[in-house]
Formats: sequence, C-alpha cells, structure tokens
Amino acid sequence: MTHKFAICLYMPDMPQNVGVIIRTAACLEFPLHIIKPLSFSMTDKRFKGAVMDYINYCDLRLHNGWEDFMVYCQNGNKRLILATTKTKQSFYDYNFRHDDIILFGKETSGVPDTIHQTIKEKITIPMNKKTRSLNLATSVAIVTSKIISQL
Repeated sequence: MTHKFAICLYMPDMPQNVGVIIRTAACLEFPLHIIKPLSFSMTDKRFKGAVMDYINYCDLRLHNGWEDFMVYCQNGNKRLILATTKTKQSFYDYNFRHDDIILFGKETSGVPDTIHQTIKEKITIPMNKKTRSLNLATSVAIVTSKIISQL
C-alpha cells in the first residue's frame, strides 16, 4: 500500500536519524525527500548502520537546495506543511490530504526564519512544556502514523 503523502527533511544533521527515517519510509511506503546539503556523507558508517539495506526499498528523492524542492512542490501542486514547535496547531486535529508534504527541519536549528514565515500550514506534536523537542526520527514516526490512520 504505497502512500501519496510525503515527508521531507531539511538539511538534516544526524546520519543515524536519517537512516532510521529511511527505514520508516521503506517499511510504511511513503516517499521521502531530503533537501541538501547534508552535514554528513551517505557513506558514513553511522548512516549505513542505521539504514542497512532499507535504502533499496525507499522512494528517496534528493533535492539540491530549497529552491529546487520548491519547484518540485509547485509543479506537483503539493501542499507543504511545516512540523515545528513554534505553532499551537496540533497535528491531532489537522486534516491531512494525500498530496501533503510534511517538512521537518534540522535537528539542531529547525528551518530558517525565512522558510518558517513562507509556509502557511504548520503543525506541532503537543509535548510537556518543560521539554524542548522530540528526536527527529521519533517525530517523523509519530506524525506519519497519524497521517496513515487518517487517510
């Protein structure tokens, strides 16, 4: 059962997270977009240890920067949704569509303010106010599970 919604990672920092997210995308059958540059090589042993052979089963699309990714979204008439801690819109109450792409920022800094301001649609995972954020791979798995159950 291949899904049409997609996840996008903005210039991710941590090879292990990306490897785990590729495994999740392969197992749950949704496309994964990654906006380059990466801060690591895909030959990094930490990445390879996390991704194993799942990269062969993942619909992985690499984009050469933000502008390249935006051209893809506009040409495909995709709705872009930013997953962020800087909104009150819970993902629990959000109406996802098959053409959605959920954008997750860098583990260390999210997305730049210019991108944050450009994207109208935003969601968050409600959390304990005493904590900063969930791990990126965990966040992707949580949001993806909700989307699959809703669609």
